[in-house]
Amino acid sequence: MITEQLPTLLRLLANPTTPHTSLEMWDRISAFGWDDCVSVLKQELETGEPDVKRLVMSILWQELEHLGAERVQAFVPLILSLLDDTDRLVRMAAIQAVRDLHSNEAIPQLRRIVCEDERPLAAEALLALMELDGGLLDVLLETVRARTDQ
Repeated sequence: MITEQLPTLLRLLANPTTPHTSLEMWDRISAFGWDDCVSVLKQELETGEPDVKRLVMSILWQELEHLGAERVQAFVPLILSLLDDTDRLVRMAAIQAVRDLHSNEAIPQLRRIVCEDERPLAAEALLALMELDGGLLDVLLETVRARTDQ
């Protein structure tokens, strides 16, 4: 596989019914050379179809799990921009990604999602916020307890 073929391969394998694809793609990219593929992966996060964007974020998760967060830090600005994507499944994947990356830069956007987005996305964003913003859990607990005392 050469890097010129990677975009085509990503498009062909970006089938949401095959979750094993991200591990297989990560293995191929790692064997070929992660650093050589970074620019292609970034380009797909910027301009790819929604299924491809989600596959790329899954590949990034594999890299994070296997080799650590520093290997995917260059992708954080792109992932942050995907929190505003028009596709709800891309937004959900981006929320999960910033949660896994412990990306404090996402806190303002996650707060906005909690207040303005669809309920499932708001719930996922709230979980991410509770992990990223330790004080938020205390505020939520106080609020819930105050409501049950009434």
